[in-house]
Amino acid sequence: MIDFDAILEFIGNVVVVTLSQLLWLLGVLFVYGLLLYLFARLTRTSYVKSVGAKFDVIFTGWVGTPVHELGHAVFCILFRHKIIEMKLYNPNPADGTLGYVSHTYNIKSRYQRIGNLFIGIGPILFGSLVLYALLYFLMPGFLNLFTDITIRSTGLPHDVRQGNFLNIWNVFRSSATSFMGFIFDPNNLHSWRFWAFLYLSFCVSSHMELSPPDIKGAKSGLITLVFTVLILNFVIMGIEVLGFHSFFGEYWQYVKMETYAPQINMFLGLLGSLLTYALIISGLNFILTYIILSIYNLIRDRGFFSPF
Repeated sequence: MIDFDAILEFIGNVVVVTLSQLLWLLGVLFVYGLLLYLFARLTRTSYVKSVGAKFDVIFTGWVGTPVHELGHAVFCILFRHKIIEMKLYNPNPADGTLGYVSHTYNIKSRYQRIGNLFIGIGPILFGSLVLYALLYFLMPGFLNLFTDITIRSTGLPHDVRQGNFLNIWNVFRSSATSFMGFIFDPNNLHSWRFWAFLYLSFCVSSHMELSPPDIKGAKSGLITLVFTVLILNFVIMGIEVLGFHSFFGEYWQYVKMETYAPQINMFLGLLGSLLTYALIISGLNFILTYIILSIYNLIRDRGFFSPF
């Protein structure tokens, strides 16, 4: 007799585990991406309503836009998409675009469809890599900081079956605190390297956001990835329920994602620290921009303006 309750429970567990894994792996990217977009939009609206968008484009766009577009292009190459046309920095007053990457792919290829997700969120990943490179070349001593973050992140337990994410977010918070303390150490104020890093990271962070077109492009890749992981979990968990995993012996552990939790947590800890810095810098950019431009508007007898 078929036990329908057991089947439904199994399907439910597969769905929960799949969603937990994806939230674990991608949640931080989407949360930070949307927050970065919010700050970027408020900042650019402030420019448009006061001195015009051109100043913002010149001040941060000449560095931030090429990094943003390269983030798309790199993942186009990694996922075998064909780049038709690419403009790393080409401000267009008509539609507000600063640059673009046009690409095509084989819709029948699951790998290339999943690539749409990473191409869409590419500016966040590549932008974080650029921030890491800036730290490496301009902020001596940062390796000790990242070693500490790595130790704290790697040692975290993670049970995706229970959706236990609290410890990971706690590591993000403590790592970000250490990161900001290292960057804004008063001793750094006397070094030209600090000011160079601050400006360049300011430009990069201001253009790391996920724009609506980026999110739209990533959507199809996310759907494909969800179904792919769902199928894999269905097979893996089905083998475990039926007891067939014993045939694989000690090698079975390498099939399960939880085996790689320390490495994943280490990556997420480092990424979370870099993205928190980018978010704080973007937030300060908006606040300072709004205050300065509001004062400018008052001097010009234009009154206050809303950044929304």
